[in-house]
Amino acid sequence: MNTPGDPPMARLTDRLPRWGQARRARRDELIAALRAHTGLVLASAIRVVGSLREAEDIAQDIAERLLRSPPVDVWNWPAYLKTLAVNGAIDRLRRQRPTTETDELADVATPETELEAGERATALRDAIATLSEREATLFSLYYFADLSQADIGRQLDMTENAVGVALHRVRQRLSRDLRARLQLEHEDN
Repeated sequence: MNTPGDPPMARLTDRLPRWGQARRARRDELIAALRAHTGLVLASAIRVVGSLREAEDIAQDIAERLLRSPPVDVWNWPAYLKTLAVNGAIDRLRRQRPTTETDELADVATPETELEAGERATALRDAIATLSEREATLFSLYYFADLSQADIGRQLDMTENAVGVALHRVRQRLSRDLRARLQLEHEDN
């Protein structure tokens, strides 16, 4: 039995209904992967959404979805779960109102430099949320999930060169967008 402090995926996997004999090996592999890589899923989601609470919700959603409909033939569980975590976090950012992080910062007395860093982080999250799903996935897998261009290419069925070109274009777009967003914020103040 798990204790209340166990990771969210571990608590969920203990309450699962038992599957038929033919699917038991796949179920056991899935549960082992979820338990082994909970920290990786949480870290990947936190890097995108910036909140442990939201990252735990994302991890829980991933576990529930995978347990309802288990994947077949996963060749690299860490990469697969990182991809799901980053995509889940990006989806959550798109559904959120953009002031969530600044509301939390307003309640905390912080030095000016921390506020500026928070503004930049919020602007980056907002800019990522405006990217297409493929662009946001590429950027997040490379910068937040620390996957190599070759690993991203295998995950997204792209050549390593195509991943590099796409990342370059996404960085240029985000750079322009961030400069515009931050300039507007400073003009408003």
